[in-house]
Amino acid sequence: MPERVQKLRAIIQELESELQTLDSMDEETRRTVTTAVAELHEMLSQQSPDEVAPPRLIDHLHRAEERFQVSHPNIAGIVLRIIDGLGQLGI
Repeated sequence: MPERVQKLRAIIQELESELQTLDSMDEETRRTVTTAVAELHEMLSQQSPDEVAPPRLIDHLHRAEERFQVSHPNIAGIVLRIIDGLGQLGI
């Protein structure tokens, strides 16, 4: 399990790096992504990150992925990898 958590942390870091390269992002998308990343960090900092993720986290991730599908497919792909990683953790 710790290896999967480490992989998920690496994917989150990749997402944060990609987001820093964006020139602009509408406020609603920025808020959605920022909230999701903060919730991911909070969840992974817990003793047992394999507990159920808050439904709003999964919702934020899906909304972020949808918003980036056309404009930033690389970011959309990273978000999908995060969702998949959470699934592999049973979250």
